[in-house]
Amino acid sequence: MMIARVPAAAALAFGIGIMVSAAMAAPAAPPAHPTTAPATTPAPATTKPATPAPATAKPGTPAPATVKPGTPAPAPAGTAAPTPGAPPAAAGEPPPPVIGPDGLPIAPATGAPGTPPPPPVVAPEPEISITPVTMVMNATVVVQVVITWLLGASVLTWALLFSKLTYFSGLGTKTDRFLQAFRGASSIEDAAKVGQRTYRDNPLAIILQAAADEIKLSASGKMSGDQRQHLLSRIAQRMNIAQAEQQEELGTGMGIFATVGSISAFVGLFGTVWGIMNSFIGIAQKQTTNLAVVAPGIAEALFATGTGLFAAVPAVVFYNIFARRIGSYSTRMDNFSNEVLVRLSRQLDGA
Repeated sequence: MMIARVPAAAALAFGIGIMVSAAMAAPAAPPAHPTTAPATTPAPATTKPATPAPATAKPGTPAPATVKPGTPAPAPAGTAAPTPGAPPAAAGEPPPPVIGPDGLPIAPATGAPGTPPPPPVVAPEPEISITPVTMVMNATVVVQVVITWLLGASVLTWALLFSKLTYFSGLGTKTDRFLQAFRGASSIEDAAKVGQRTYRDNPLAIILQAAADEIKLSASGKMSGDQRQHLLSRIAQRMNIAQAEQQEELGTGMGIFATVGSISAFVGLFGTVWGIMNSFIGIAQKQTTNLAVVAPGIAEALFATGTGLFAAVPAVVFYNIFARRIGSYSTRMDNFSNEVLVRLSRQLDGA
């Protein structure tokens, strides 16, 4: 009897050892978080305890793995698998994000099914400040050169205007005083001395001085009728030469008025054409007709046109004003030359 129980006890001990080895070789389940782990439901009373492996199991065969209570179930397909060792989400907290195939989290759908997504928020475009200075600074090189030339021509025109206004304002008064002195003198020579001493820069005084110089060179004692006629002819020619020189002096700057007034509008039009051409090139390159793209080029083109008109219109007006004044003063010089010849002829006849 004792001999029969020894093999049975040895077999039972061998089976228990195999079960213990299999339990130690199985991976341990992660410990549940003490604060967030859900409460486990106690097993019902009818649950049978685990049956130990029979003693007849072969050596080396692992015991079947058993799922302990509280172990999380595997995640279904398409959802994020819980990270090992991370505590599960507590009640009231948002669920962990769903990771897509590209490794990025997928935002959960909000709103009722069939509701269109809200429109994207578009940031307001910055306000663009367009002033004459910014238009010139942002313009192309050709338009900048055109505008610079037109502004320089306009400044030159206005400076010449003030210069000639100052000259002509005093010219009329000095001429009237010289005519009074000439008509009050006893002879041509005395009037020339007065003009040389007091009215040296006056055109009429310069014409009279040319006549006086010719009288000194030609008059010598008694002269016949032919000699007097030749003397008057030479004096008239000398005064004509002096008058032409004074007319040229009076017309200084009139060429600038004429040039600026005649070509400034066309130069500004050239800048306009160039600016609009660049605007169309920008439309073709950016493939858009948005006014924000087209407006700067058109603005600088129109600014070139306005600058051309600003330079041309005053130049034409100033040219007409001073052309009339020069013509009027030329008439006074013609009359003065004739008056000198008449007085000189009377003086020679008296001699």
